Amino acid sequence: MSKFFHLSKKPVNSNQTKKRSKKMKINTKILNIMMIGLIVVFGFSYLVQMNGLATKGYQIKDLEVQIEQLELQGSNLELEVLSLQSISNVKNKVSKLNMVEVGNVEYLSPTPVALAR
Repeated sequence: MSKFFHLSKKPVNSNQTKKRSKKMKINTKILNIMMIGLIVVFGFSYLVQMNGLATKGYQIKDLEVQIEQLELQGSNLELEVLSLQSISNVKNKVSKLNMVEVGNVEYLSPTPVALAR
């Protein structure tokens, strides 16, 4: 045995042991309550975020469907414009409106004009 062995065997006061064990119990209780609280808070925030993501997913899907419909409508309108601008359609409209074809076109030629300063 070492010469310091007698120092390690100090008589322990029973009151000090009870106080320490009581402190440890209180601290572990508080720690457990805090951990459970954190788990509940993080769980709730996770659920809120997942709900938000699911909602955004449905909104994105609806917007994609709407984009497809608008693109289809745009292409249909382009086809309609092309058909209305076709030569045969224009000739039919001209005859229905009783318009006359242009004959001779006379253009005015500009005459030189002297400008004074």
